[in-house]
Amino acid sequence: MKKTIAAFSLVAALFAASTIPASGTSAAAPELPAACTGLVTDLAAKLKKTIDSLLPLPNVGAVTPLIGDMLGIVTAMQNAGCLPTPPVSAPAVPLPAKAAEYAGPVDQCLPAVLNLISAVAGLGGAILGAAGGTPPDAGKVTALLTAVHKAVTDLLNKCGLPAPPGGVPALPAPALPVEQS
Repeated sequence: MKKTIAAFSLVAALFAASTIPASGTSAAAPELPAACTGLVTDLAAKLKKTIDSLLPLPNVGAVTPLIGDMLGIVTAMQNAGCLPTPPVSAPAVPLPAKAAEYAGPVDQCLPAVLNLISAVAGLGGAILGAAGGTPPDAGKVTALLTAVHKAVTDLLNKCGLPAPPGGVPALPAPALPVEQS
């Protein structure tokens, strides 16, 4: 009888251990699509080219296509399932098919995606909005580029994306302090 009770106790303990999750464990992070690593590397490369084209003096001709390239990479990341897309009401035109849906932390990642899109668009507006061939204000460009750099860093951290080889390109130290508004 004692052997039977001991056997039932052992079976009950094993069953309880297999069905009750440990308090310190959490769900595994979803695995990112393979394309995400390449897209992150492309984004870092475009950011580096943008930094090199804008600092210390803005080269509007060199940076103009890079603005569109960075926005295109964000769209490609959304289509590959690396990033969430903003929810939209019924679109007037059909949306393109996606290769995969994003499965990560949308509540943290979606604001980071929108901040990056906004920062890149703001930088593009400052660069492309320079009147009549007049170079854009270097201080404003530096502040906007700093915002893009921070948005890329936040995107990688909050969306669980892998760091690009060599990390996010660093901004050079400014020669003069830049006022941020």
